[in-house]
Amino acid sequence: MPKDFGYVDLDSYCRDIASSIGIDYSKSSIFLTAVDVSSCSHGFSIHKNIKAEAFVTLGIDTPSCIGTEGPQSSRRISTINVAVVVDKPLNNVGLLDLFRTVSEVKGMVMGLGGPMCISSPSIGTASDATLVAAPAGDERFAGISTDVGIASSMAVICALARHIRNISREEYIAKTLGFDRIDNIIGIAKEVYTKARIPHIDDSDIEKEVREEMSRVLRDPNIPLFIKGMRLLEAALSINILPGISIHEYKSDSPGIIVDELVGKALAEYINGFKGLLMYYWIERLKERGETPILKLLPPIADDIVAALIGGILSKIYDRYSR
Repeated sequence: MPKDFGYVDLDSYCRDIASSIGIDYSKSSIFLTAVDVSSCSHGFSIHKNIKAEAFVTLGIDTPSCIGTEGPQSSRRISTINVAVVVDKPLNNVGLLDLFRTVSEVKGMVMGLGGPMCISSPSIGTASDATLVAAPAGDERFAGISTDVGIASSMAVICALARHIRNISREEYIAKTLGFDRIDNIIGIAKEVYTKARIPHIDDSDIEKEVREEMSRVLRDPNIPLFIKGMRLLEAALSINILPGISIHEYKSDSPGIIVDELVGKALAEYINGFKGLLMYYWIERLKERGETPILKLLPPIADDIVAALIGGILSKIYDRYSR
């Protein structure tokens, strides 16, 4: 369906689809998605002769954000569809247990490797859909430690991982930081650059250089790994599940908590040494003076990551023009 799909009566819509392809709607399950269905990924696993297959379509432009009212107004609804089929006969209780297992594994994978909200973790989208199917039988258990649960879990992980690993490095970093696109981060870099323009150089030329430098920097696997790790820490802090620090200390960016500055310092220095570090400190001063409004809106660790990333990249560009 189109990304701007506005149909309200989904039941009638799905009945029409079923009728158009000659299937019995009452005995069928229909997934709706705006992504190209040819990109559906397939995961397969066998554990102790039990076979499990997972089919996944992934639309993650808009993750659902835990503890917030919902996605940003500029975003549209996205969907993760997961269908798991096993050859282990299950009764209705067993199917429900398998549904629980698949949902937990999907949430775990998306929480660890999927897109993140700006100020909170995400385990999916607002309209995720999950289906499990098995031959009719008497088995009541399909939890994570059962043979059928293990086979299903590995199939789901395989199918989701294929989607996530196919995301471009730039898009992955943008979504890890809670943005729609890398353009959002480049926009912040352009705003910072206007505070110290290079004479006789068009802004459009600088934007092109920022994009190229961003691409070069993110090819280093250590940088995406570092950013993802720090954002997972921030996700844990945002829902108050770490001992030794209160949610108030985190949200108020307490001066007693300096891990965010350590993160920024390490990333900026790694990208461009002492020059990157100086640029990071300068951007931090701009943020404190309110000259970079978007940075002020980011949570404590994310704002230092973005400032350090931009500082390292801009310092490399200034280096080239100062030679």
